[in-house]
Amino acid sequence: MAAVRRRLTDLELDALVVTAPENTRYLSGFSGTLGYLVISGEGAEILGDSRYWLQMEAEAPGFTLVRSVASSGLLALLADHLKRLGPRRVGFESQHLTVDQHRRLGGSLTADVALVPTAGLVEELRMLKTPHEVELLRQVAGIASRAFDRVRSAIRPGLRERDIAFLLEQTFRELGADGPAFDTIVAAGERGALPHGRAGDRELARGDMVVVDFGALAGGYNSDTTRTIVVGEPTLEQTRVIDAVRQAQTESMALMRPGVTADAVDRRAHDVLAGEAHAFGHGLGHGIGLMVHERPFLSPSDQTPLQAGMVITNEPGIYRPGWGGVRLEEMVLVTEAGPQVLTPASHEVRVG
Repeated sequence: MAAVRRRLTDLELDALVVTAPENTRYLSGFSGTLGYLVISGEGAEILGDSRYWLQMEAEAPGFTLVRSVASSGLLALLADHLKRLGPRRVGFESQHLTVDQHRRLGGSLTADVALVPTAGLVEELRMLKTPHEVELLRQVAGIASRAFDRVRSAIRPGLRERDIAFLLEQTFRELGADGPAFDTIVAAGERGALPHGRAGDRELARGDMVVVDFGALAGGYNSDTTRTIVVGEPTLEQTRVIDAVRQAQTESMALMRPGVTADAVDRRAHDVLAGEAHAFGHGLGHGIGLMVHERPFLSPSDQTPLQAGMVITNEPGIYRPGWGGVRLEEMVLVTEAGPQVLTPASHEVRVG
């Protein structure tokens, strides 16, 4: 909150309206799906409807609760509250507030109140994880990894992709997660060439290479891991491609140190796979926390210098149409001593 208020001073804002659920949770602790924060130099209020009053009182004790009876009246309540506060320059999250909501809010305020768009103000703070957040991420990555290790021993010819996804998601919950962080990707054989090949009805056959991209959600924090396995003995070409992707990951991960820019890490992985005709076209990785994909991004367009405390995925791949694909992904904590992998799931390739 102190950091937010410093940013308000820098931007000459009298108040900030926070509407993105992840940012609301980050700043206040409130984990519901709908609630607005109003942060000013002195005040901190949380606006919510009757579904969440008790939850807001319990989870956001540092915020004054402003009550709206119905969710449909929340935007009007926000306008009335801002009128009472009397700010002249009010920041809003331009990446979250819709055009319609902006129109209605602005139309309810007096002409001397300016709505000022802000982008990434809270997200900048979320890039650096506190020790508590790192521990939450370590725990949820551990849950997902244990689930994968348990399920991989049951993978055999005849199972469908969706069977594997179901077993993983069921095991997440058995081990203490709230559920999956996203729709589990299981892409077997030629479907492995689809970077986001969600689990379907294809049955696994001996010799299939299978991309499994999985993540769990616990305590509001997400994990994200990918392993590529082979049902039976890998062929020489499957082994070669897996090793090439692993080399790209190893060399780029070595650069994940404070001061190195995100685009430089991405570039190293692409350089290693430059000779592969079907090397990955997506970014090498992304920050992870309250959202599965958040800043910073290991991509050509992100020049953010890495800092100790960031947790970022590293996930190079090769996707060959008609043949299949390989992706390997780790969650990496950036530290002063070097990169630290948070995802201990088995790297053994052969199953079944």
